[in-house]
Amino acid sequence: MRGLFLLCWLATATGATDNAAELRRQYNQVAASIDTLVRLYGGERLAELAARQGKPSPLPAGQKLVLIFWADDEAQLYLNGQPIGSTRLTPTRIEIPAMYLRDENVLSAHCWDTDRVESGFMAGLYLQDARARLRRVLVTDEENWWVGGERAEVRFYSHTVPDIPGAEVIWGAGLFGEFQIEAAFDAGQLNRAAQSRPLASRTPGASREPMEAHLVASRLVQLQRERDELAQGLERRRSPVHDVRYQGYIKGRLAFTLGKAGALAEVQSVSTAQQLAAWAAALPAQQRDLVFHERRELKGVRHATSARSFMGGRGEAGERRSDYVPPAERGPIYGEGKPATAGGAAGLPYVAVGGRTRWDLWLAAAGLLLYIGAAGQRWWRLFRAKVWIS
Repeated sequence: MRGLFLLCWLATATGATDNAAELRRQYNQVAASIDTLVRLYGGERLAELAARQGKPSPLPAGQKLVLIFWADDEAQLYLNGQPIGSTRLTPTRIEIPAMYLRDENVLSAHCWDTDRVESGFMAGLYLQDARARLRRVLVTDEENWWVGGERAEVRFYSHTVPDIPGAEVIWGAGLFGEFQIEAAFDAGQLNRAAQSRPLASRTPGASREPMEAHLVASRLVQLQRERDELAQGLERRRSPVHDVRYQGYIKGRLAFTLGKAGALAEVQSVSTAQQLAAWAAALPAQQRDLVFHERRELKGVRHATSARSFMGGRGEAGERRSDYVPPAERGPIYGEGKPATAGGAAGLPYVAVGGRTRWDLWLAAAGLLLYIGAAGQRWWRLFRAKVWIS
């Protein structure tokens, strides 16, 4: 009987230990996720967002702030340093929640070209009322947008572009390459836009996505709630013998790290997550309901083509379409030291790259034709040869 009791006690103790170890593993994963997000998006930036809790927004009552943008080929957008979203040859629509606005705001875009066909950026910032009517706040033009201390230049396209109301295709002084572009707007512009007449044009078709910074903040809030629940579970299983929870510093028998990224700074990252949790508690439900949508993945800055001087002048503007469809992805080309892409259908070989003839391909084709001709002539001689029968 005593042996049976001992076996039952051992089984119960083993199960409790395994359960505590599993909770500890989950807790460490959540803590590492919080730490990684805070490191990736900047603890100061997230803390600044949380510190704005309770401050009034300059967004007029009954209005939403909508950003519609497109780039050839890729762009990442920011509002006051907070990431908004990105695009690759796809019209993208993002609603910017009111709490991200200040009295003075800077809208910036990091743009680059990858395909060596044409380069350009379009964007429009609008107020949208309850009837889905748009009122213009800021659009891309040569007056309000700046590149490296100089005004942006309007580009006239030969290809189809999306019909973003009032917006023009702009770029820097050069051709292709990579650059930063920005424009400023304030509370006064928002109020004037709210009092203006709505645009007559209908809203263009665009991929709807959540604001990236809002998505990160919501994810941190969810992780912080999960961390609190796991911490309570670990506290109930606290043992004087076995450590079951990392306390936020490297001390004693246990130390957790993120590998080469550095030690897990839970004390700092969790503090930021707790501030965001309090900030999110006051948000309307529709601003926390964030859903991922499929989108066209960026190739990244490492695929940006080298900049060139722009010698073109103004010509006829390309066709603007509200039902704009992004072009098919272009296949790889070779030359200039790194892989890039060029115009044409994906997977087809190219004879010319950047206006230069590929003589090696022509020589290879000529050699193949000569070989086929010589083989055919030899076969024909054998076919016509006399055959002696004994």
